[in-house]
Amino acid sequence: MPSYYDQPATFANAIVEDVDKFNKLPFFLVKNEVELFPQWNIWDQLFGDINWQPNMGNTMKGVRPEPSPIGRALFYPNLISVEPKKDVFEVLESTETAQVRWHDYQSKLFSFVPSWQDFRDGQIMFAHKDIVRQVQTGNNLFIRSFIWDASPNVFVAGKGANAELVAAPIVAGNQAQDAAGSKTAAWIAAQVADIKTNLSYKVVKLAATVMVEDIAAPFFEGSKNMPKANEGLKGKYVLIGSTEAWMQFDDDATVIDKKSVDLDIVYNDFNGSLANGKVTYKNDRFPLRFNADGVFIVPQLVEVGSNKTRPNPTYINALYEVAFLCGADGYRTIKIGPPPKDFTKVTKDKFWSMRWNGEIRITDQFLITTGTIAGGDFEQRLNDDGRFLKLKGTATHGIIGGETYNVMPILFKRVRIAGQ
Repeated sequence: MPSYYDQPATFANAIVEDVDKFNKLPFFLVKNEVELFPQWNIWDQLFGDINWQPNMGNTMKGVRPEPSPIGRALFYPNLISVEPKKDVFEVLESTETAQVRWHDYQSKLFSFVPSWQDFRDGQIMFAHKDIVRQVQTGNNLFIRSFIWDASPNVFVAGKGANAELVAAPIVAGNQAQDAAGSKTAAWIAAQVADIKTNLSYKVVKLAATVMVEDIAAPFFEGSKNMPKANEGLKGKYVLIGSTEAWMQFDDDATVIDKKSVDLDIVYNDFNGSLANGKVTYKNDRFPLRFNADGVFIVPQLVEVGSNKTRPNPTYINALYEVAFLCGADGYRTIKIGPPPKDFTKVTKDKFWSMRWNGEIRITDQFLITTGTIAGGDFEQRLNDDGRFLKLKGTATHGIIGGETYNVMPILFKRVRIAGQ
């Protein structure tokens, strides 16, 4: 297996890259560098952030005032000739908590031999860029996973009878899809029978209507780092979904019938506005996809024999997908400050400073396994002769809920544009 995920900290200290893996001079192979599909930050720029500083502890509590409800449908004040009645309002508070999380990212060990004899140079630089990409993607997936788990409702496309908004299990910060209390695969599978349609224009308009009328989610009034086309996010919700789902909108029969109303969906350069300009679309490179069993499918696999990273056929052919309709103030990502000062203001002459900001660095400070001894234990020694190098880094991840009702996952059937 070429890559490993979610391994314990003591996992296999000396899994060494195969010395014969890279192209050698005798074969005189041309370097085949391909441009990886661009990875864009989606989630971590959508919501604002909040600073987490040293000495704040490992749990942050967010407190937000809740507006008093509109408690009447009709209003009849007294005549001015008698004493007036009065309203007494109380502003309550809601709280959300969050804990900072961290994760290690690293490469296998690099031996000096390939770099000394191989035609393919720059292997460590390529590995460095790849791990940086994985850190970026990991942070986006973490934020999306937290939002999925914490969303109190989902919208089931095509369920009908004004019952599309379905109450969902709520739990934040799971480590597995089927953790206790989460939206388990079994829970998702139970919704499948009610998913009757794709992410059509009508579905988006209905979902936006539900957001306005049933959830009372506010529109965005601009957000940092987001595109400015169509005036950015001002006065809009954001729909985050796949490129595939977006591609079918300009062939949607409803849109074709109303082109004079919704020209921007066809001609505007920023992924476009939907629902009479109340929703703007943002692409997610690897959306959540599942089949009737409700299990989320990994997007990519390594092709046996060629070592190429390719789209997972099961992911390509999945029947269902999740998009997210986002209003303002749903969540805030946590911007992690430096580690405690006693762990940062040290010198390499005696100590190594602690880093947790996602910086990927190259190091020779680790143990290597030279064999096994009686009982099956590893025989290890220091890499004090510097024959091996390793890329490693630690990234901290954090998010705290605001008004979690303001982000609504949409479960829908996948559909593609007809080829003829």
